[in-house]
Amino acid sequence: MNNPEIIFVKNKDIDYQKWDQCVARSTVPLIYVQSWYLDLISPDWDALIQDDYAFVMPLIIKRKFGISFLLQPIFAQQHGIFPETNIVIQNNFLSAIYEKFKYITINLNASHCEPFPEGFKVQQRNNFILKLSSSNAELKTSYSKHTRRQIRKAEDNKVFIIKGLQTSEYIDLKIAATKNNLAEPTMQTLKSLIDYGQRQDTGIIYAAYNQHNTLCAAAYFFFAGQRVTYLNAVSTDEGKNINAMYKIVDQFILEHSGTPLTLDFEGSIISGIARFYKGFGAETEQYYCLKSNRLPIPLSWFKK
Repeated sequence: MNNPEIIFVKNKDIDYQKWDQCVARSTVPLIYVQSWYLDLISPDWDALIQDDYAFVMPLIIKRKFGISFLLQPIFAQQHGIFPETNIVIQNNFLSAIYEKFKYITINLNASHCEPFPEGFKVQQRNNFILKLSSSNAELKTSYSKHTRRQIRKAEDNKVFIIKGLQTSEYIDLKIAATKNNLAEPTMQTLKSLIDYGQRQDTGIIYAAYNQHNTLCAAAYFFFAGQRVTYLNAVSTDEGKNINAMYKIVDQFILEHSGTPLTLDFEGSIISGIARFYKGFGAETEQYYCLKSNRLPIPLSWFKK
């Protein structure tokens, strides 16, 4: 790499204390870049580091056919450089990864901005966030008519919410609702994340039950500073029919309104899911996905 201030550091050589202190200086406390979280989603993560942890960038590297691929891992919507910086430092980091990796697919956090170095295909994506500082009555005025109707339908169906579902119950529901369609490593990672949050009292599961006391939906919320991430959710077919997830989110907002928390819905490129988030009055927060494919043929075709 041409920039001597930015160094590539293997996981075994990363100073976790300095890393977490650096990340803590960010004004956006994304849970995805805390060292313990990175350990759970990709235990062999590496990093780019500048000036003794003045700025850092996590790297999730996968290797195949003797080639290293820089990828965005599951359960981590945004990475990039932390804490917030200027465009010169930003693009020095991005130029460094462009030099090192022939294949790149990464999501940058919302503090990054254009223009980016040449060579990247840039896609703009939407996250949705809801500040909970207003009263519950004020927050409800921003609900869409559609969302209000769905909540009423859930209430008419006598959906009720209980907090504190166990990890094993959540995973069993996820497996059943997805018809075991999730890869085992993905499910194990999710289980590890939920277990950690339960142990550290930084995560909580809201569970929805129908009038017959049958579990039909659940959502896992992860707290980090003043940001809480709607990290994962699941509904059975019945849960979808009686709009149980609308009731879950409405209940969470009710219990945390009037606090300095920001609810991070994580966004979606699926229009129906995006509508669900926006229906609660969530604001759009833009971030960028950067891609680069300079693999030799035919590998470049394989990774398209």
